[in-house]
Amino acid sequence: MLPRPSLRKHRLHEEKELQITAFMNLMVILIPFLLVTAVFARMAAIELTLPSESKASSERNSRIATPHKFGLIISIKENEIAVMNNETPLGIYKQDEKGSYHFEQLTELLARLHKQYPEEKGATILSRPSISYKTLVETIDTVREGFPDISLGEL
Repeated sequence: MLPRPSLRKHRLHEEKELQITAFMNLMVILIPFLLVTAVFARMAAIELTLPSESKASSERNSRIATPHKFGLIISIKENEIAVMNNETPLGIYKQDEKGSYHFEQLTELLARLHKQYPEEKGATILSRPSISYKTLVETIDTVREGFPDISLGEL
């Protein structure tokens, strides 16, 4: 005959309740503290209007039909910034000895153009890949004062 099973085995395996009260109290305090003291990253972005394919082709066709329409183009090269009305040069600004541009003269020209063509809001900035980011952003900021709809392109 088989021996009778022991009752001690069953008494040792009592179910225990999980105590998470202390952990929950810690989370209630810790989460709001972390949210309040967190530093959120601020990113500065330059808003640009990128031309679509249909708009570019319609502008090309309209330039052929009406060549006297105003189209501001600013081209940034290694040592100069050229301002043009479609293909007509309006001004060329060279770098000084230190390698920086004088944006005051460019601002004056753009202000005159804005007075002549107040309905125009767009400008195209063309630059070479070797142009520094600082020069490109300074040019965008200067042009944006009178012509807020800026498109970028590569020379």
